Amino acid sequence: MSGYRSGARGAAATVGAAAIVLVLAALAVVGCGSSAGASSGGSAQTLTGSTLKGGTFDLATVKGKPTVINFFASWCGPCNQEAPEVVAFAKAHPDVQVVGVATNDKPFDSQSFVSKYGITYPVVMDLDGSIGNAWGVTGIPTTFFIDSSANVQASIVGASTQAQFEDKLKSIQ
Repeated sequence: MSGYRSGARGAAATVGAAAIVLVLAALAVVGCGSSAGASSGGSAQTLTGSTLKGGTFDLATVKGKPTVINFFASWCGPCNQEAPEVVAFAKAHPDVQVVGVATNDKPFDSQSFVSKYGITYPVVMDLDGSIGNAWGVTGIPTTFFIDSSANVQASIVGASTQAQFEDKLKSIQ
């Protein structure tokens, strides 16, 4: 009888391990959280805050210019996967204002993330997640594409590629 019990325990452990792998795989595909609640076509929320470099950023100052806002955190695996793609996109499109929002992250960790990936665009600190909440962000990474009239035209939830960013850029030019 003890052989049956150990076999049952082994099967349960295998099923448990498989469930953990499936959850981690889903997070890698979708992102760290669920989905964004912001809708396309509406006016962009305000976005003001302190940047990692000690300055301030106000979205209103870039009105008239296509803007891409990327919500991320240094501890988010999919955000780390996506970061080089965002950086490449920003370098390829100097005519587009790219802004990062470090959500629920520590400044030191955010600065390490920025240095690791060579991020040169402004990064606003959202220490308590209030900016993300105002934008309807419930999972990261989440990226919003805002046209020159300050309307959200598209968004992407989950880790994306430069090609996906290029595709969404067409909706704001």
